[in-house]
Amino acid sequence: MEFTGIKVFKIKGKGKLIGIANVVISNQIVLRGIKIIDGVRGKFIAMPSRLDKRFKEPKFREHYHPINQEARDELTDAILEAYEKIED
Repeated sequence: MEFTGIKVFKIKGKGKLIGIANVVISNQIVLRGIKIIDGVRGKFIAMPSRLDKRFKEPKFREHYHPINQEARDELTDAILEAYEKIED
């Protein structure tokens, strides 16, 4: 995957939510609203999601997501690297 643009916005005072990222892939697709979270086991990303009430037990479903773990790791690494480069 070729990330041709990553814009990260640091957030303070929102608990474990520490940032939001927008990612451009191959100058053709933009993924907006990816959350950066500082969890118990370190930083990770969470894709935008919504509560799906069509089922007996409603659950959150991601609007879009990487197809496999390799793609998720690549996206996570790129976003967290951009996050760390931002000065406070």
